[in-house]
Amino acid sequence: MLVSIVLPCYNAEAFLDRSLGALFAQTHRPLELIAVDDGSTDGTLRLLEAAAARAPFPMTVLRQPNAGACAARNQGLKRAQGEYVQFMDADDALLPEKVAVHVQAALKAGSPEIVVGASRTYGADGALKWTDTQEPGDRDPWLDLARHRLGGTPNNLWKRSALLEAGGWDEHMRSSQEYDLMFRLLQRGARVTHVSEMLTEVHLQETGSISTQRLDLTWKRFIELRVRIIEHLRSEQPNLDLSPYWQLLFDSIRTLYAYDPDEAIKLHARLLPSGFMPSVSPATGRGYLVLHRTLGFAWANRVRQWFARRS
Repeated sequence: MLVSIVLPCYNAEAFLDRSLGALFAQTHRPLELIAVDDGSTDGTLRLLEAAAARAPFPMTVLRQPNAGACAARNQGLKRAQGEYVQFMDADDALLPEKVAVHVQAALKAGSPEIVVGASRTYGADGALKWTDTQEPGDRDPWLDLARHRLGGTPNNLWKRSALLEAGGWDEHMRSSQEYDLMFRLLQRGARVTHVSEMLTEVHLQETGSISTQRLDLTWKRFIELRVRIIEHLRSEQPNLDLSPYWQLLFDSIRTLYAYDPDEAIKLHARLLPSGFMPSVSPATGRGYLVLHRTLGFAWANRVRQWFARRS
């Protein structure tokens, strides 16, 4: 089975040795690599062209004016020929067996549209920050999507035909693009399988990404996604118990309060059902629930924020 690797690059010369080395070491064959230089102003293009001359499998280098990672991914997707696509970020790495293990999982599961993989995330200092674990089994992909438990861009293996049918990556989004894409795939009935081995290494940079620099925007996008999920499920599965989804939406709005209190209060009033009462969750403890039931959303959060500042 041919797999296409799509590698968008923007001023990535400091990381290319690591990412290209990981790609060239992949044990699966056949492979093709499509690298897209997204208007880099450093030596990225020169390094990519030099790498293409020594690549152990076909490698194509494309150029485009700077338009962002999603536009570069779409450019590579248009040129890809593989049945599946492995998207790669230029500052990350894959273990040598990553593509091979995911292809075998896809074949065993009957060629699903998404193979979800696990990962380790490292800080700029090289220290392990957190792990994203995945356990195969009878899982609800919609609930996983709402919980942000469906992997990430390089973690996953993606069926090319499904991506094209879904319209590819939304080039206007600045963060959480893969969850928007997976939402559209699930809307079209995408099947999902999971791989538990941690075969992807995500490396954070000192400058941080948009999603870590503007946490208010990140949480607003989480809220938008969860609203879209609820609206879809209410339409397609009217008898489904939506309690877990309302709780996740509440937890998102409550988290947003720390970054944008006024907007969180407005969204709580507008989006949650009349009479909704939250439950204990990983984000909401029993102490907060007592305040919420006594004072309501706005005052409960004001009180908790006041205590947090005092401690």
